[in-house]
Amino acid sequence: MAVRTKTDLTIVDEEHQQAETAIMEAAKQTAPMVQRLSSHRERIDLAIKELESERFEMLSRRDHLRRQAEALEQGFALHLNDIDATLKMYEDGLNSVANS
Repeated sequence: MAVRTKTDLTIVDEEHQQAETAIMEAAKQTAPMVQRLSSHRERIDLAIKELESERFEMLSRRDHLRRQAEALEQGFALHLNDIDATLKMYEDGLNSVANS
């Protein structure tokens, strides 16, 4: 460091040299922190994509089940209408026989 202080053409006391050394060490340590941060960000992005995919799948399943329930309800409604029409036909037939 003595060479560096001479080339900077400044008078540097011991405190400034220690501060510069600490800054240089901190700069070396930021690379692993940035790498860890990037790794965590990638994991979070992956988790978000998985959740979005799961959400889309659940919405698709819900819509499919809803369509199935509506089709089932329509089928029951048609069957009940058929039963009502048959019942009315039998009742009308019995009433016409009773009136004769």
